[in-house]
Amino acid sequence: MKTAWLAAIITVSSLCAISAKALAADEPQDFAYALPIESVGSDALYRVVIPQSVYEGVAFADLRDVRVFNGDGEVVPHAFRPLIAGREQPAPVAVPFFALRGTGGTQAADLDVALQSNNGQVSLRVRPHGRTVETSNILGYLVDLSSQEEMFSQLVLEWGTQPGGYIGTVNVEASNDLKNWSLLVSNAPLLSLSQSGQQLERKAVSLRTGRFKYLRLTWPGENKVIELTNISAQPVDKRAPLERASKQVSTDVGKDGDYIAELGGPFPVDRLTIGLPQDNSVAPIRIYSRNTPDVQWRRVTSTVAYRLRQDGQVIENPTLSIAPRAHRYWLFRVDQQGGGIGAGTISVEAGWLAHEIIFAARGSKPFRLAFGNSRAQQNAIPVKTLVPNWGSDSAPSITPAGTGSTETIAGEAATRKRIDAKKAGLWAALLAGVGVLGFMAWRISQQINAGDE
Repeated sequence: MKTAWLAAIITVSSLCAISAKALAADEPQDFAYALPIESVGSDALYRVVIPQSVYEGVAFADLRDVRVFNGDGEVVPHAFRPLIAGREQPAPVAVPFFALRGTGGTQAADLDVALQSNNGQVSLRVRPHGRTVETSNILGYLVDLSSQEEMFSQLVLEWGTQPGGYIGTVNVEASNDLKNWSLLVSNAPLLSLSQSGQQLERKAVSLRTGRFKYLRLTWPGENKVIELTNISAQPVDKRAPLERASKQVSTDVGKDGDYIAELGGPFPVDRLTIGLPQDNSVAPIRIYSRNTPDVQWRRVTSTVAYRLRQDGQVIENPTLSIAPRAHRYWLFRVDQQGGGIGAGTISVEAGWLAHEIIFAARGSKPFRLAFGNSRAQQNAIPVKTLVPNWGSDSAPSITPAGTGSTETIAGEAATRKRIDAKKAGLWAALLAGVGVLGFMAWRISQQINAGDE
């Protein structure tokens, strides 16, 4: 009797162990696609930026079905680098600025400009060809950054209410000596309009990263020079930016005012650039998203898209920042009051911060990044576990590596929900073992009862 009990226990335990091992094991042939990882040398840790093709081929939006295999077909330890989305920006800094004035026909580039400091007060001296300026015509502005230690990513201009609104463009030049100037920004759009109860403004001018003492703002061509009331500068975020990626897609027309974009994958979208098909269009838009066609749309945000032509210049709405959403389907519902967008459809460019996968180069080469498996479970470990002293100066270096062309393994079928015959067979064996154990227990109890009679 004891022998029977022992045999049953051993049988069930063996089945449990075999089942657990089989269920946990990942093999390259279980995945739809793979990318060869290139430039792996003798370092311990490597990082790979997740390319667009991975997002388009995974079965899960959280990337749980992404693995790194070595040359022996083993999964190596890996982790995802956290996305630093919505990072806090430094506060804008108010900067000194001075109007550049001259006679009719004079340009800002024709002026001799100098800044003078007396008892802590800074004043501007402007002379056209050595003569004192006697007119009040504004030709442009000089921005003094000489006392600033920061680098700046953009200028934000402020002005008073303009009758009929304002549309124009501005050039920004940079100098370190007030004599030699280089063009930094050409024809940056400026906008301030009111229409249908909506206020449209675009007062920020993006700058190329660099350190400059002085900036000169001028209005090219027939653009009206606007009288500024304030200028502030946005400091550059000193933290190293993560790599950004984007994808442009067209939209399909749904019911009146609905335009639907299918991105082709669960990209972690945090930027949207909306393009209208016709000039001189203004359209309030509500934006929704979802990951599958069988669930309800979820509200994302509202915005106003525009495309305006003025004096040969086209001014369009800037890129919209949103909270990250790894959704495949996007709905842009245009308010039909005022005629919508007219003929044509809107275009959409979706942008995101690309994930990075960090892995330990254990085992033999080559290493492969495999993805696309509807049966996969979460396998990545926390990055603080993989990388000792993560986030500190004492953390080990992580070497960047690239990826090659996509290779098809099991194909798209591996990404669809399906019955796993191996898993079903193992569970059947496990249940059969439990059944055998129960049957033997019943038989033994019968024998015990018979012996007591």
